[in-house]
Amino acid sequence: MVVVTKQLLDAFIACCVGRRDEYAYQRSDGRYARAGCPLTYDVVYRHLQGVQTIGSYLIDEHGLCRFAVFDSDASSGLVDLLQVQSQLAGVGVPSYLEQSRRGAHLRVFFRDPASPALVCRWLLPFCPDGVEFYPKQNALSERVPLGSLVRLPLGVHRVTGECYPFVAWSHGQFVPVAASLADMLAWFSTVLRVPVPASIPLPVADQATPTTPRTIPFTSVPSETTLTIRDWCRQHDPVAMIGRYVALDQKGMGCCPFGWHHNDGVDAHPSLWVYRPSYPDLCCWYCHAWKQGGSLFDFFRYYYGLSARELWSHILAGGHF
Repeated sequence: MVVVTKQLLDAFIACCVGRRDEYAYQRSDGRYARAGCPLTYDVVYRHLQGVQTIGSYLIDEHGLCRFAVFDSDASSGLVDLLQVQSQLAGVGVPSYLEQSRRGAHLRVFFRDPASPALVCRWLLPFCPDGVEFYPKQNALSERVPLGSLVRLPLGVHRVTGECYPFVAWSHGQFVPVAASLADMLAWFSTVLRVPVPASIPLPVADQATPTTPRTIPFTSVPSETTLTIRDWCRQHDPVAMIGRYVALDQKGMGCCPFGWHHNDGVDAHPSLWVYRPSYPDLCCWYCHAWKQGGSLFDFFRYYYGLSARELWSHILAGGHF
């Protein structure tokens, strides 16, 4: 049995644990059940020893998160997320690959706890189609008091009986970052925890010259293009695309991310309705609290606080959402 010291646990917890006053445990069928008690050192120790496998809620009891996760269930997950890792590295964001049961996770660790809404605005543009992104919620609410959870690393998956390590690409193959559990835990004290940029503002309604977040490069609109905004909107499923940014129920309802027209800047009760438009209409979302809606293009324009020209430039330059 590996000797796990408190120092090793502290480094691991600082990177990988979200909420401390609640956690979930994995059942034999792979699903998770709420534990209903705090996440203690003993619980984490039992997880690392393979006695019990637990999941951590990303958004903590203060409404903040300490890390983000890209989750691919594809067999090509490691390769796919290696590309995302390379893109993040290109803008100075370190991230770390972890094998999983079906594919892979890519984790970004934060230096300080940050708003989930800010994290989503910052990192979601890097998320490819078919890959899930956590945190899924912009904020906790009465309807969603805990939010999403992910498996705590280095535990034994109850379905496969396997433990999945963090890996790095080296000499044409993926190799574990450490040879033993103790070394893997010690590795956590060396990972880089990045500061979440504070220069990604919430869009402000009625502001004459809104501050524009520059998280992605923009180029001028090619003059020879024949694609129109209407064409672009029709090419995409708004429920699927907006559903990556807002957790939607089966009726297409979710919490509105445009906080400036909600009390305390948060939509505590789902007021955003997302639906598929009927031709030739492009409107696909409506906020019942705001009494306003629009097209898929309008959603991203408000979400990122961009002018129509800037957003269209990004789309024509090959940007994705």
